[in-house]
Amino acid sequence: MKQPIRSFSIGLFTAGVIMLVGVYFFETPNDTEQLPVVDEMIPAVEEEGYRVLTESDYISLSVNEDNNEDDQEDTEETEEDESEEENEHSYTLTIEPGMPSSDIGPLLVENQIVDDADDFNQYLDEEDYSLYIQLGEYDLSSDMSFYEIAEVIAN
Repeated sequence: MKQPIRSFSIGLFTAGVIMLVGVYFFETPNDTEQLPVVDEMIPAVEEEGYRVLTESDYISLSVNEDNNEDDQEDTEETEEDESEEENEHSYTLTIEPGMPSSDIGPLLVENQIVDDADDFNQYLDEEDYSLYIQLGEYDLSSDMSFYEIAEVIAN
């Protein structure tokens, strides 16, 4: 039993020495490849459609963009607030005894609370809200999501 184990270990040792000699003496090192200089890379990058900025150019551009974004956000927020106030609609939905859930969607479309009655009715059915709709009066607005409306009328 000693002889086969010794032969096997001598074989492994010999293979290791051969690989070591091959790596050190016959393989070309990858370290000899030189990376291109930055000045050589800029034209190549610009040919691909990119722009190269120095750090100081980037910083000044970033600062200017931040200032412009703040100004634009203020303007957009003012315009959005004005348009939201004009486009927001409120409606008091009255659910009466014997009223099927499929009648709710058309009422909400008629009063500009939702855009599509079929989508709303389908949402009620898929999420099982149509089984739990309660009688009563509910204040709804056009900025409410299907989920919010369903939660209000089903509780």
